[in-house]
Amino acid sequence: MKGIGKIFLHEMKKIGKEKSLLFGFLILPVITLLFTVGVTLLQPNTTNTDEADAYMMYFYGMDVEDLNVGMMEDKEIWIVSCEEEPDEFIDSSKFHHCDVLVDFSDIFNVKIYYFESDAVSSYLRMSAESFVRQSYESLYKDMQKNVSFREVEMEDLKKKDNSNLMIAMLLPYMLILPLTANISNFAADTVAGDKARGTFYQVMLSPVPPLSLIMGKILSVSLISLFSSGVYIGLDVLGSRVCEALHVKDAFGFSGVTVTVPQVLLILLYAVLLCYLFSNLGVLISLFCKDQNQAQVAQIPVTLMCTLASMLSMFRLGISPSSHYLIPVYNICLIFQDLLNARAKMNNMLLVALSLLILAVAVLVATLLSYRNERVRT
Repeated sequence: MKGIGKIFLHEMKKIGKEKSLLFGFLILPVITLLFTVGVTLLQPNTTNTDEADAYMMYFYGMDVEDLNVGMMEDKEIWIVSCEEEPDEFIDSSKFHHCDVLVDFSDIFNVKIYYFESDAVSSYLRMSAESFVRQSYESLYKDMQKNVSFREVEMEDLKKKDNSNLMIAMLLPYMLILPLTANISNFAADTVAGDKARGTFYQVMLSPVPPLSLIMGKILSVSLISLFSSGVYIGLDVLGSRVCEALHVKDAFGFSGVTVTVPQVLLILLYAVLLCYLFSNLGVLISLFCKDQNQAQVAQIPVTLMCTLASMLSMFRLGISPSSHYLIPVYNICLIFQDLLNARAKMNNMLLVALSLLILAVAVLVATLLSYRNERVRT
């Protein structure tokens, strides 16, 4: 695209001169992160570590009668049927840190959830595994000997017990808020600021194609906003690693969180698309404004909508349906929460990437069409 490099460099120099705004891209993420950490430190410890009256082996997906199967450390061991979804039940106060939950909803892939915390939890886990094996032998006893056993998957919940509930609730909101606020400031000056200075009309008369002009402005704002997001997330992850190394409570929420290579690539794609999308929206609004102040006021509804979407995710209950991962901005918040709570599914992550990509292309087309509008030239 002819001229896009010159437009990009011109916009970057202009952004570099706005030291107060540029300072906000570095300082605001740090301030919001410190606020998030402060709130998290005030969070009461909700881990269910109280002494249990009895030890339980819960079974989901199969009908079992409540049965006392023995004693351990002067406490009864019970087999109990569970009606709640496993993901919700293990986060509830009913599930003690010594208990075991066996998910029999899929006979081909039975899951055993437990906390590997002491001898009691180890004993109950082995007992549950033994019960599953005996169940398999009973089911397949009349079949040929070469029939293979089904898979039993162990889920050590202690690895995921990071007290991430508060940070997962706050992080998306505290990420979206400074991102939209900072982008609106820079994007407001891209076109409306040039109009007020009289330089925009000179560019319109130049041989630079409209696509190069628009993309040069969008990419300059996107690069700065992407850097700001990287500072925020980078400090968050670094803080978790430091807490983990010092063996202190993780107030940043990333300790114990593991992501696969495809998930990392999708997260990078989200960051690029989200920064591009907000920047493009800012440029689109700036096209129809006469000066920077007017553009900033016009972008307030967009900022409020993004803030509202991130706030709604804070009141999310349970597991969201797949359709919610198609809602812009809200879906990004859901994915961040899923990652922090070790519930992220690849199909939902792909839905988010697809929705952001479609929206980004649609906004770019709208911006190019608007560039030819007569109102832009006045």
